[in-house]
Amino acid sequence: MKAALIGCGRIGFLLEDDRLRKKPCTHFGGAKAAGIKINYACDINRERLEKFARIARIPEENLFTESSALLGTVRPDLVIIATWTESHASICMDAAENGAGVIVLEKPISPSLTSASAILRACSDSGTRLIINHERRFDARYRRLRDFMDSGGLGEIKSARASILTSGFNGESRPEAGGGPLLHDGTHLVDLIRFLFGDIESVRGEFWRHGRKNGYEDGALAWMKTSKGIDVFLEAGGRRDYFVFELDISGTSGRIMIGNGYERLYLKGRSRLYIGFNDLIEKPFPAYDRKKNCFRELYIETAGALSGKPDAPASSGMDGYRALEAIHAVYLSAHKKKEIILPMGKHDADLKKIFGIR
Repeated sequence: MKAALIGCGRIGFLLEDDRLRKKPCTHFGGAKAAGIKINYACDINRERLEKFARIARIPEENLFTESSALLGTVRPDLVIIATWTESHASICMDAAENGAGVIVLEKPISPSLTSASAILRACSDSGTRLIINHERRFDARYRRLRDFMDSGGLGEIKSARASILTSGFNGESRPEAGGGPLLHDGTHLVDLIRFLFGDIESVRGEFWRHGRKNGYEDGALAWMKTSKGIDVFLEAGGRRDYFVFELDISGTSGRIMIGNGYERLYLKGRSRLYIGFNDLIEKPFPAYDRKKNCFRELYIETAGALSGKPDAPASSGMDGYRALEAIHAVYLSAHKKKEIILPMGKHDADLKKIFGIR
């Protein structure tokens, strides 16, 4: 099998050097753990490409600095795309047209709904299986959480608070980048909202900047309503000096808080403070397989797709499209100062107009 990694940066393989992260934590690490040998690689940075080649034991003749040369010459069975968002569409469509059986594409799917639609169309036309790396869909904790909620463990789910708190926007606000922290950091959280609570049907949004009149957001707020009747209140970015990824889920009989590195379950019980009331009392979080790793699970599914298993991917191209659509709906709602009903149709949000950029 010919397997190619295009983009040998942080999420491609460099984060395996982070001694604090649970391994594997990259595309290379996940593929290796699932028994997939990456034997071709491409990166525009020659030094980084050669570093990866030494670790992955890829011969010089299998290294490329241009993706089009790799795809047109090698025609890989598996293509892993871990490049900048603005390059996703051209590389993905090129891979599909050159016969890739499976493409694993880093999030977000693309900067615009137009280019995302083009990706989906190219993969459909070529029969290519497209998997988007919204990695928490493959995480045993979130899968167990969904099962627990679906079985009534929290009663009827009423609302959730979703937080992805990071620094503000750093860099140049280019239309081809597609957005600020809400897109590039928040796409995981928006996708997880869909995974747990159903399709996002409407959005009211706001965004703000610090010390700037134009450009992408430093922070964003949104009120989302899902197909399961759940209200989700989201905050992204926010110029924090720390990183938080968290869901705080409230049902009629309990509450769950889950984030990077922690999970807490609280269920109703007789109040120790007030007669005739119930409090929330902490209970053990539902058991899950702690040995499972999301990147390994991602590539176990990838291996199944390569072998012809007909199962629908846990994180499909359409899932990537819907996450992007919801994020751009937040931007559009903030600009128009009104609720946006999803789906938006085939029309892109005009990011140049919304953010005052050229």
